[in-house]
Amino acid sequence: MNSLPSCHRLIAACIAGACLVGCSFLKPSGITPRTFVLTPIKSGPASPSAWLTNIVVGMKTVNVPGYLSGKGFAMRKGSNEIVYLEGAEWAERIDTALQRTVAANLCSLIPTDQVRLSLWDAGTVSVQVEINVEQFDVDASGEAVLKIWWRILSGKGDSIDSGRFSEARKGPSPKMDTGGAAASMSALVTDFSKMLAQDIQQGKN
Repeated sequence: MNSLPSCHRLIAACIAGACLVGCSFLKPSGITPRTFVLTPIKSGPASPSAWLTNIVVGMKTVNVPGYLSGKGFAMRKGSNEIVYLEGAEWAERIDTALQRTVAANLCSLIPTDQVRLSLWDAGTVSVQVEINVEQFDVDASGEAVLKIWWRILSGKGDSIDSGRFSEARKGPSPKMDTGGAAASMSALVTDFSKMLAQDIQQGKN
């Protein structure tokens, strides 16, 4: 079982990962590629009244297309060609990064301190979240795209809501500013998380 009883612990893990990535920039060029992470929403200290809820969210394993199955930083060329940036990669697999980052974002957006990953005991979550990624990449001009089919289920597995998220953000070219392109992709994950959090709250009211 992979569960996170504390959202604060999850957010701290994301921040720690970002710090480790920052250290890699100090290494001499040519030895190792620069590595990047998706950045969760920055959340300030919450007031005690903000956490008065019994919503427990279960985040299922994120499904991604084959071209996103590794750590390569995918760049789209045209409509049907994918290349991977030289000297840059993600610090972890994108499916893992998306699951962790969306989970951390939900901790900040929903008044809950309970988001669990991948596996949990029957009856221990209020809602379950399924994410199937259709596209998540950036082109040479810096336009990042995120397309996701998502579904929210009850703790028992009954469907509550579903839909498709599709959004693009213009940012710097990944060839000129890979960190800026990664930030654009993180912003798309934030946009998706906000939509998802709203639907979860509406489904529980």
